Amino acid sequence: MTERPARDRGAARRIRRQAARAGAARGAGEAGGGAEAVAGPEAAPPEDRTRAFLEKAAYVVAPGSVIVGLLYYIGRTYTTSYYVHFGIPTTDLELSRESYLAVVPTALFLPLWVLLWCVLVVLAVFGLVLHWLARPREKPLWQLAAVTCALAGGLLLLLGFPVFTEPSWWTRGVLSLLEAGWPRVVIPPLVVALGAALALFALRLHRIGRRERGAPPVGLRIQRLAGAVLIGLLTMSLFFSLARYADEAGDDQAALDAEAGFGGRVRVLINSRSPITHDAHGIEAKDLGDTGGPYRYQYRGFILLAKSSARYYLVSHERLWPKDVTVALPDNEDIRIETLG
Repeated sequence: MTERPARDRGAARRIRRQAARAGAARGAGEAGGGAEAVAGPEAAPPEDRTRAFLEKAAYVVAPGSVIVGLLYYIGRTYTTSYYVHFGIPTTDLELSRESYLAVVPTALFLPLWVLLWCVLVVLAVFGLVLHWLARPREKPLWQLAAVTCALAGGLLLLLGFPVFTEPSWWTRGVLSLLEAGWPRVVIPPLVVALGAALALFALRLHRIGRRERGAPPVGLRIQRLAGAVLIGLLTMSLFFSLARYADEAGDDQAALDAEAGFGGRVRVLINSRSPITHDAHGIEAKDLGDTGGPYRYQYRGFILLAKSSARYYLVSHERLWPKDVTVALPDNEDIRIETLG
């Protein structure tokens, strides 16, 4: 009678110990599973975090690289046009990328200011059209407005072929009607850009018109693709216009600097071992004789316009248009140049 209860108590203790071990094992498993859950969806592995960071950085770096490349092209166009006005090849100057980018504000401030104002005007007009079409009695005109904007935009976009290729009939028959200078080079590509903007507005009107009629959207993927293409055409037209303006602005600035006597440029005194033959106007030449030492001949009145690794490019302080000349002197021991304050 006394041994049986003792055996029962021992069996009960063994059952409780086994249950405790099983519960501890389950707790450890649940804790491990919870840790995996935390480390899984919420805390990604280091490789995934690095990949996500690089993808986000690409959205910022790639557009920035494109913008810097476009600004470099515009700066180079402006600088090349400026020096070509004086007959100086920019390839000989070996200018740095920073030198081209430094002139971009001079080349683009005015056109960008005007362009932003034009964008505001276009957006205001589009907003007024949307407000007018939103009135109840004008709702049937949504589709008509979309078709009208699409046709007008398509016709203006077709002008891009003669605008960008510039055939002889276009130059003689159409461009000759515009004033020479920046209007002739800027207005045609801006008209093409306006066509792209009208086509984008037509897509917007089409979507709003279907929604107003309660019709389900159709061809959303094609519309998005068409919108992306139109944005590309708009961007290319604006960039072409800015590049053409930079080319014209560089040449105009060179002419203005020459008329103003190259204010801000360095005047130089040239000492030479031998006489220098040139056709520059207003240069004072002096033969110092034996008192000049090895550099006997002295020339006063030149302005240093540019300097390459092998040449000095000089112009006269007096302009004799259209007979202006740029004198190129070699940078060697036969020439000594002194700058004047």
